[in-house]
Amino acid sequence: MNRREVLKNTTLFLGYSLSAGALSELFIACQKEAQLNWQPVFLSNNQANLIAEIAETILPKTETPGAKELGVPQFIDKMLKEMLSEADQKAFIEDLEKFDETCEEANKKPFIECNQQEREVFLLKADKEAGKLPPSAWGITLVAKPDPVAFFRRVKSLTLLGYYTSEKVGKEILSYDPIPGEFIACMPLSQVGNAWNE
Repeated sequence: MNRREVLKNTTLFLGYSLSAGALSELFIACQKEAQLNWQPVFLSNNQANLIAEIAETILPKTETPGAKELGVPQFIDKMLKEMLSEADQKAFIEDLEKFDETCEEANKKPFIECNQQEREVFLLKADKEAGKLPPSAWGITLVAKPDPVAFFRRVKSLTLLGYYTSEKVGKEILSYDPIPGEFIACMPLSQVGNAWNE
């Protein structure tokens, strides 16, 4: 947010100068709102920033790109908007707030303000407490009445899905071979040998 532009436009729009109290409230609001280089479609800026930091802690930048560099937070934001029912969206936001509150209780500060080591310790603990996902095949849960999936397990699953299905990872990091082996339509039998008998 460009504070000068906001103040200038607000003052022109209202037709009078802002009081000192109004100015200080505007500055505080600007500081409280997270600065993102992308516009979330479902989450607020602060929620999107929290998701981005969780995803980056799960998959940090090393010799390979990190979650933020590959747009995983944007992927998660879009998945939440387009794939969840309103009830599930509401539950996700509530769980996200509980997650940050739990972190604040444990570390005396929210997740965003924690250093890398504090974040990793907190997420490892959340991972242990989250339990396993119910058994599934091709995205279909094989249990009639599965237990609800823990919040961290959902975020971690979305992070991994967004990361490993990204174009950059698929083309440059993973070994992707759409047709194993070279396909040769016509080949003399003498060159093939007994390959299918081995």
